[in-house]
Amino acid sequence: MKKNAVVLIFFAFVTCNLVAQNSIEYGSNPNAGKCINISDIKVYYEIYGEGEPLLLLHGNSGSIESFIYQIPELSKHFRVIAVDSRAQGRTTDSEKEITYALMASDMAELIDRLNLGKVNVVGWSDGGNIGLELAFSHPEKVIKVVAIGANYTHENYLAPPDSVMMMPDDPLIIRASAMIKRFGSAFERLSPDTARKAIIQKKLAELMEKYPNFTPDQLHTINVPFLVVAGDHDLININQTIELFANLPKAQLFVVPGASHIVPAENPELINSEVIKFLKTPYRDIDPYYFFKIPK
Repeated sequence: MKKNAVVLIFFAFVTCNLVAQNSIEYGSNPNAGKCINISDIKVYYEIYGEGEPLLLLHGNSGSIESFIYQIPELSKHFRVIAVDSRAQGRTTDSEKEITYALMASDMAELIDRLNLGKVNVVGWSDGGNIGLELAFSHPEKVIKVVAIGANYTHENYLAPPDSVMMMPDDPLIIRASAMIKRFGSAFERLSPDTARKAIIQKKLAELMEKYPNFTPDQLHTINVPFLVVAGDHDLININQTIELFANLPKAQLFVVPGASHIVPAENPELINSEVIKFLKTPYRDIDPYYFFKIPK
């Protein structure tokens, strides 16, 4: 429980990106924001751009604010539907246990209600887990998935701690400090369920303790193309990342050097370009030995 609480707080730093640096306050934009009744909750979402639909899903305790470095660029190429997941951001909670399968069901209904047909999915951390669930349970609604910092099982999913020391003037420390300041008011600023703060925090911590729980055999049945992304110093154990990639029948792997779990904020230009390339390029399998078969 204590370890997962650290994960919850760590990822929440990402949700606190400095929105003031942008002319558009993503996650709090009255010109783009809408609410829709989905199942037993009210889901908040914002739409930007035109073209093939792209569902953008944030991580645990996050919100649309997490993607201030992604939405401007991705919306040049896609119709971006950025969503606050159940009990997070501006989306309401219910009495139900929060699971990735339930949140994937929310997204499946949202896709239908907005008449999106089939969508691409870009999910970060818990958002990647939701994308995995969506591809498993509702493959008819999914074109491709980019799963950033995702895990397929809750067992041994965290990277082991190490003894690396970071100095106070390190750029990552400085950025995290700014994030922490904004995080202090995030729930109160965004949530329509402020009176349920303790309950929601407990449910989101338990989510990571109990889920996801895919088996390799279940992963083998998913035929949706995936781009599995992680930092080489990700919070997610690198072995889990490789196993996820290896067990998905149609998958590519992108490990970013010198990056952590918050790689979309650390290196947004690289992440954005790779996401766009993967989604725009027809997927194909590669024979590891193909070059031996080229006629001499």
